[in-house]
Amino acid sequence: MITTVAEQRRKISMNVKSALELLASCLIYSFIVILIDFVLVFFFIGQLTQITSPLSMVMLIEGGLGLIIGGAVALYSPIVSKVQEVFFHSEPWTAARQKQAEKQALAWIATGSILVLVAFLISAV
Repeated sequence: MITTVAEQRRKISMNVKSALELLASCLIYSFIVILIDFVLVFFFIGQLTQITSPLSMVMLIEGGLGLIIGGAVALYSPIVSKVQEVFFHSEPWTAARQKQAEKQALAWIATGSILVLVAFLISAV
């Protein structure tokens, strides 16, 4: 199959656009989680000078959970769907549903990675 340069550029630009959209949404999710963590940790600690260690620990745990959940969604969604199809006679698993599950898993994984990186940055301060 011969593709033209224009088609290749269009595919690359669409991939870059979707990657930037994913990054933007994951940054927003991470910012919301960081803001909630900051408020909760500040509420329980009470002093701004002693907030870095607990905040980085909470964010590291949440980032790790995000990575685990994202991996589980990507890995086990076809298995769970097949079991659901057999036992509950639901609709069969399709490639479109697989792609959607992988997209959701990628959002979980990217958000978890951002939280882990920010936790490392906060603990270094």
